[in-house]
Amino acid sequence: MLLRLVDDFRRAMDLSLVLDEEGIAHELRSAGEERWALMVDEADLARAQAALTTFERENPPPAPRVQTSRSPTPALACGLLFFLSILAFHVWTGPESSASPWFSRGSADAAAILRGEWWRTVTALTLHADAGHAVGNAVLGGLLLALLAHALGPGLAAILIVLAGSAGTLAAAELLRRDFISVGASTAVFGALGVLAALRQHRRRAWVPLGAGLALLAFLGTSKRADLAGHLCGFAAGVLLGAGVSLLPPLRGRLAQGALASIAAAAPMAAWLAAFR
Repeated sequence: MLLRLVDDFRRAMDLSLVLDEEGIAHELRSAGEERWALMVDEADLARAQAALTTFERENPPPAPRVQTSRSPTPALACGLLFFLSILAFHVWTGPESSASPWFSRGSADAAAILRGEWWRTVTALTLHADAGHAVGNAVLGGLLLALLAHALGPGLAAILIVLAGSAGTLAAAELLRRDFISVGASTAVFGALGVLAALRQHRRRAWVPLGAGLALLAFLGTSKRADLAGHLCGFAAGVLLGAGVSLLPPLRGRLAQGALASIAAAAPMAAWLAAFR
């Protein structure tokens, strides 16, 4: 005979232990997805009911957790700000040119990076060869940053995309090629894909960002000047950062998120100051 229908397995086990202590024969059965039924003989029903009532009076079930969802507004604002910043900076610097001080001092020149010009790992992310290059990275980067900001908060998402982009650029210069010059936020875009693929809440659907990364590689890799090494290193850096973040407790505080967002915004400014020092 049905005694209790419980939605929490741990609670069902607690009730089962109470019946065991009272010497009441019973059976714990699965009653569908995430539901368990406690069954007893009809002769033991009254005694079992009294035992569970006493236990529940002294040990009330915990209040159900209210799942609060993040507001999409900060995430959308974060993605839009990235989109506008990339386009505005491209309008300011203009297209790639050997006569441009922006490109001569800020491009990701692998040899110069290895000589100690660290700022190039960041400044190169803000430069784009032409308008199409800038628009593509602005759109893709803005969308991915919005997804990251919705999952992690805008400040943490922003600092991760900067770290993944700069770390990927440095790794490509150190490990894969020494005589290559590149520009563009693509390394950071692939870094964002890597973070998304590694986040704990997305691991069951990791094939989505992985598939998107392969599609982007196929699309961007057709260019003669495509920085394939940078893309791969950016993605790998993002996976490592995402895996590390998944081990930490969620960062909920607005103050902490704001501080990280400020650091992410200040990083390119500091890098450009170093470039023109």
